[in-house]
Amino acid sequence: MRTIAIINQKGGCGKTTTAINLAGVFSRSGLRTLLVDLDPQSHCAAGLAIPEQRIDVHIGDAMMARDDQSIDWTRLLWRVSRNLDLAPSTVRLAGLESARGGLASVHEAAERRLLSVLSRIADQYDVCLIDCPPAIGLLTFNALVAATEVLIPVETAFFSLQGATKQASTIKALGKRLGVTPPYRVLATMHSPESTLSRDLLEELRKRFEHRLIPTVIRFDAQLRESVSFGQPVVEYAPQSMGAEDYLALGRWLVEAFDPKAARRAKASEVREEMRQGQGEASPVKVSPNAGETLLATRGAGVAVSEPMMEAVAELKPEQPLSRAAELAERAARLGERTATVPASAATPSVADWARLQATARVAREAASVLFGVRPTGQGMLFVQPAGIGAKLSIAGEFNRWSADAHPMTFNAHLGVFEACIQLTDGDHQYRLVVDGRWITDPNNPAIAPNPFGDLNSVVSVSASVPVMQ
Repeated sequence: MRTIAIINQKGGCGKTTTAINLAGVFSRSGLRTLLVDLDPQSHCAAGLAIPEQRIDVHIGDAMMARDDQSIDWTRLLWRVSRNLDLAPSTVRLAGLESARGGLASVHEAAERRLLSVLSRIADQYDVCLIDCPPAIGLLTFNALVAATEVLIPVETAFFSLQGATKQASTIKALGKRLGVTPPYRVLATMHSPESTLSRDLLEELRKRFEHRLIPTVIRFDAQLRESVSFGQPVVEYAPQSMGAEDYLALGRWLVEAFDPKAARRAKASEVREEMRQGQGEASPVKVSPNAGETLLATRGAGVAVSEPMMEAVAELKPEQPLSRAAELAERAARLGERTATVPASAATPSVADWARLQATARVAREAASVLFGVRPTGQGMLFVQPAGIGAKLSIAGEFNRWSADAHPMTFNAHLGVFEACIQLTDGDHQYRLVVDGRWITDPNNPAIAPNPFGDLNSVVSVSASVPVMQ
């Protein structure tokens, strides 16, 4: 489970706002998200419309439980929305840092109690966000030990800038003392682009922290505060607002920074969108007229390629912007030609032969990666997803009465992708991916539509006259 501790000793920097809205973004993207409130002020519960008087078990109670003692998760965890749970705090949490009693009285290491709690439910969540108190103490120690990374929100204001460097140094020193080294990143918040001072301070942040500063900037937006008063993340309260736009961008960046493959998928999505629109500058390498033939040569070299996948590449026309597929296919074909020269009677291929085979398969997988999502072929709509998304995938949609079993995706071990080819009638069809039992929006299809459950469905458009790739 990825665990992000959101820390800053200075109040009013957007710490809790960031925790709540990142949790909303992650959960809406299909990630099973846990939000842990370690601030005794209990602002996360208030910002998600959970009345403190109804909280009878808080995160401190779980931290005080012995490792051999059971925890009533049904009383501790609050289901805020689909894929989002909250482990709340109350003012009683402040007692855990008292010199007598509290965490100081437990026999186990006091700074590892949160880690012990989270380890019990780590397999139930993909990501955990920890909203830390605005002070350095045992609660913050616990967050640092449990965290796989640290996020430091910094308001683009003079006093915040002065304390940002000290905050980063404090976290590094505490991590060394506690024997942990979670990487930290700095997030610029409450930014006013029209203010000269604010712009200058943002530039100073870039100079001081360089690669540590997240490129996404959270701009000041009154709707961020309004959404909290309505008990909703801004992506639900005002999805078209600046705040929603910024936190969605932040969520995407954090996912890509955590998963190197995601950056490639994002680039592939951009290329597909350029091709769908049929505009934009062409890349330096054009699509070869024999793109289908080159992928056929790749298949002849021992790499399995499905007929719909073959057709999808073969349909790419010369001089279109989508050139990466052809370039990779041609590279795979050249590797395949050299591999094909190995005598079939050879009992044991040489190291060089194996290297060429592996390179062929790798290049073919990259060629497939530019086709992630859904696109038309003569045999139906071809759905393609990368292997890393899950172990068992299927497609549920209006066309199969939202059945999670009617259209399973087949895993192609050679290309490292899941595939399914479905014949659909003309028009728009809404669907969702079912990944290891979880229903999610297709991350490789930008076309979406809201559904009655507060989530987003993916949309595929089918036209007999003009095929449209989403």
